[in-house]
Amino acid sequence: MRSRTKTISFYVISMIVTYAIFASIESAKLSSKTVDEAFEKFKNEFVQTEMGDKEFYRIGNSTFVPFEVGNSVSLVRFEKGIFGWKQTYYSHDEDRGSSYTSIVDGDILLHGIIPKDIVAETETLKVNGIEADIVRLNDKTSVWIFMNNKPKNFSNRNIDFLDKDGQIISEI
Repeated sequence: MRSRTKTISFYVISMIVTYAIFASIESAKLSSKTVDEAFEKFKNEFVQTEMGDKEFYRIGNSTFVPFEVGNSVSLVRFEKGIFGWKQTYYSHDEDRGSSYTSIVDGDILLHGIIPKDIVAETETLKVNGIEADIVRLNDKTSVWIFMNNKPKNFSNRNIDFLDKDGQIISEI
């Protein structure tokens, strides 16, 4: 009876180890050495039309790449893991006046496109009074990105677009 328990335990542990090895190999295959390489993989898989301007922007352990496709702007997030860079988030935004929300690994990610009619004069953007990052793709297109680890503080959000003097131009 004791020998049978050892044999069963050995097989179960062997199966777990084998699964872990195959999962690690698969993760390594899906990851890339650089964020540029990861973006190229992403682009080949998801972007079917001609891509316009793009910009790489790093916040903490993440690199965000906003890019234009036709008349829309998309945002992809990459994170560096044990095996390299991997895509963790993708958003294709068509409404240039909206904000988009996602909770990723316990952090709240808010992002959006600055409306075309105020993009040139917008210098700062604040979400509930906290400054967000602005990534400029070109003279006509800018994306804002905001990350926070306290999602409960953002159920009601106020987004202010400010000019160089700190005056509110517009709000969402």
